[in-house]
Amino acid sequence: MHRLTRLSRFNFTIALSSTPDFVIDWDLTWFSLNSEPQHDASFTRAHASSHHTFKFKLFLEDLPTLEHLKRIRPDLYIDILLCRSCLDSKEDFMHLFMCKCRRIAMEQILLSYQHHFINKLQEAGDLVKKDPSLIINKFKSLPCWSFSSSNWTSYSLVRGCLPKSFVEFFEELSIPRNSAMKTR
Repeated sequence: MHRLTRLSRFNFTIALSSTPDFVIDWDLTWFSLNSEPQHDASFTRAHASSHHTFKFKLFLEDLPTLEHLKRIRPDLYIDILLCRSCLDSKEDFMHLFMCKCRRIAMEQILLSYQHHFINKLQEAGDLVKKDPSLIINKFKSLPCWSFSSSNWTSYSLVRGCLPKSFVEFFEELSIPRNSAMKTR
């Protein structure tokens, strides 16, 4: 994993060094990438497989942006690599998330993830008979929940790089690390 994170596509993690609340937990990130999502009648094994593939493509910056496609097949793509949604910026991997036309959708994804995690913290608090309110407030104040082009924590969260503090919140509720890592 350490050799993988030295690839140039992970240079954004250097920008996170100024954010002490968002230190990437590579063990948790790797565990999350390798774990299969729960599936039921509406989320079949085929959907789970596609989801798993997508998580890795997202993590490795391997989604088919115009910039990426142009590098692979320069003869097929014209030199204008503007985003088809906003027509303002070059469609590279970063713009895929930061495009003003996708902003609401990205904020909804982050909010949905935040609500899911808060529910898990409340369940953990009920399980150990502790009030998780203070922990939930700390969780809500993490910088990763505000989405902007200057906020590398939200970008890294969307890519699947999870912070150490996510597990630490459960540990504050006396939930062991191994159990906390399985919370998704």
